[in-house]
Amino acid sequence: MQLHIGADVSVPMYKILFVLNDKGMTQPTKLFLEKARRERRFTACAGKAKSYVVLKERGRERVFASHIASSTLEKRWKSEIGREYLNEIAVLTISAAEQE
Repeated sequence: MQLHIGADVSVPMYKILFVLNDKGMTQPTKLFLEKARRERRFTACAGKAKSYVVLKERGRERVFASHIASSTLEKRWKSEIGREYLNEIAVLTISAAEQE
């Protein structure tokens, strides 16, 4: 499953570690983003960034800036999880019950 994070960019949902809101960032968070930029593990979006999506790729964090609000990305994520994983969870629950 892919999460659309803006423009023509979609990322694999299973790689997402967290989403940061652009407002109220702490100093350590700002330093984390700066380090990602310096190490070329940062992909900017078109327009002003409202959130930052942090992924785990090849054992390292990668940051994508998004012009979509973190609350909207969260709603999209929950919507995708609801559609795709509820069936899987139901199957796993039934399988576990059958083993007892």
